[in-house]
Amino acid sequence: MSAGSSGYRGGGGSTDDATPSVDEPRFLDVLRELKADGCNLLVVGDAPRRLFTEASAGLLGGTDERRYRLLAVTDASAQSVVERLPDPEETPGAFAETTEIVNHASPPRSVVDAGETHDALPLSDLSERQVVDPQLAGLQAELAESMAAFNRHAGGLRPAQLRVGVDSLGALFEHYDADVVRRCLQVVTGYVADYDAMGHYVLTEPYDGERVARLAADFDAVIEIRAVDDESRDHHAEERWHVSDYDLLTDWLPL
Repeated sequence: MSAGSSGYRGGGGSTDDATPSVDEPRFLDVLRELKADGCNLLVVGDAPRRLFTEASAGLLGGTDERRYRLLAVTDASAQSVVERLPDPEETPGAFAETTEIVNHASPPRSVVDAGETHDALPLSDLSERQVVDPQLAGLQAELAESMAAFNRHAGGLRPAQLRVGVDSLGALFEHYDADVVRRCLQVVTGYVADYDAMGHYVLTEPYDGERVARLAADFDAVIEIRAVDDESRDHHAEERWHVSDYDLLTDWLPL
């Protein structure tokens, strides 16, 4: 979700150190509850790929406190991995101990090795587990093991201290039967809930599409993103939240 450490900042997939809009007090209350209980968020929209990277970066949280980040990559580029992770020099705790990449790309390819061509972040410092399996059991197992390892390292995770991202679901649906993908998501979202973590799952499809409609009920909220004309506004993208359990639909807010 767009919840980071404290307040809602009006978009960007993060609520780290921010204040809510005067029109959004109820939204802020909902965000606090989702964060306290742990949540799983589906990020969708008819938008450029870079906006999903921006949203994911916010959802993985800032550097204001120690967090653990687990990113499952299916078709995300090495550059997008670099762009969504914080500066390791500003991150509390050793980067290699707080961040993990689970790579389920098809065909297999290392995002860590590819990331060495970029200057922004030394991905070679990260642990990368490459997974290839026929029915997604391996991906489930790797994510579950990583969450458990972070929990042990933290001596028990605080609510929302663990951030989990999957980018993207589209690649999984391309290679696996829809029922297999949904069963995998049920397992992974269950682990996220067990650790009171915050998980987000990218699906680069319109909110009103059939696949989003089938998946929406399996998540605590759906975040819809879109590009806007930055010449007529002071921002280039927007998001709105659909939280069915609270009967809540926000206005479009700056990303």
